[in-house]
Amino acid sequence: MEQKKKDIKPMAYRMTPEVKEFVDSNAKKTYRSAQGMMDYLISKVMEMEKKGEFIIQ
Repeated sequence: MEQKKKDIKPMAYRMTPEVKEFVDSNAKKTYRSAQGMMDYLISKVMEMEKKGEFIIQ
């Protein structure tokens, strides 16, 4: 994901316990931080949405 540094602003996001458990467990498996795992997951969703494999409704 390409981002301009001046456009990056902190975003508060409170995960549900189920989402937090999912993110944390997968982050540990891949040696990523929870933030790194969220970035990875969102980038995959964005790719799938662009290809038409995933539709956000």
